[in-house]
Amino acid sequence: MPVTASDEVERYDLRQVVQNGWGAGAITGILVGVLGVQVTSRGASTVRIAPADKGIDHASGTQWTERGEIGVDWRRTRHGVNTKVDLPVDVTATVALPVVKGSTYRLTGRAEHLGTDDGRALYRVGSGHTTFRATASR
Repeated sequence: MPVTASDEVERYDLRQVVQNGWGAGAITGILVGVLGVQVTSRGASTVRIAPADKGIDHASGTQWTERGEIGVDWRRTRHGVNTKVDLPVDVTATVALPVVKGSTYRLTGRAEHLGTDDGRALYRVGSGHTTFRATASR
């Protein structure tokens, strides 16, 4: 069934293919505001991944870039935000995860801790799969 401009006003089913420019504009807001993915340089060689700090408890999706798909899957817990990141070759991400008092992030994969800024723990992550698991500090 084709999607028309008037359908987009009445129906919010993201599984449908958005076939007009007016409806497609919302996708950018979803990728940045909910999924947390923002391209930060030309050619998508760098991106920032910062899951939403309030509201929903889980988001999962991909963003297509010139270099390939960026995959993010995050779930909020009482200790922080468990996050899985998949980056294509030649892409570097700054991952910004909420800091929760008494908690820390355990990593699977390669990441460099850059410090904290504005209540978020910052990590530099390269190509491949990286997992951040929020746990209670010991």
